[in-house]
Amino acid sequence: MAKLKDRYADALIELSEEKGTLEEDLKQAILVRDALKSDDVQTVLIHPHVPDSVKQDLFNKAFSGKISRNLMGFLYLMVRKKRESLIVPALTEYIERAKRRLGKVEAKVVSAKPLTEKQIESIRTILSKKINVQVEVKATVDPDVIGGFYVMVDGRIFDCTIRTALNNMRERLKRGSIMNDS
Repeated sequence: MAKLKDRYADALIELSEEKGTLEEDLKQAILVRDALKSDDVQTVLIHPHVPDSVKQDLFNKAFSGKISRNLMGFLYLMVRKKRESLIVPALTEYIERAKRRLGKVEAKVVSAKPLTEKQIESIRTILSKKINVQVEVKATVDPDVIGGFYVMVDGRIFDCTIRTALNNMRERLKRGSIMNDS
């Protein structure tokens, strides 16, 4: 299934690049993905007894005039081929690839408490310099994070949590190398 998702994402990227509409198609793909990813919508889309015509009407009512013919055609194709469960994963993959082609990546910052805009901007600036692309930061709060934060970006994790610092210190103490690190 993962390979199929990738093939659909590749085909959408090719169409967008062919038409020179990658940036606009990216915005539309985000709109569609976000609208279709709820559990209620997924239940209707993947239900075997809901006729294809009902699913296509759902797409028309939700997206007519808001998305390109290519994207609407993609949605119809997925319904026709009984691959409704792949719509959101394929769009998610397309979005990641399109952002990368446009020189953008998304970073998820998870912290113990809400970050200020200044802190988020500082993280964005540092990450952009570190990985040489424009970074969009999505900040979330996780009470399980004792203190500090961690960042997930482009398949990497930058961990600046207190728990990790304490674990590293404990490991250095076990090895007897804490005095040598100073």
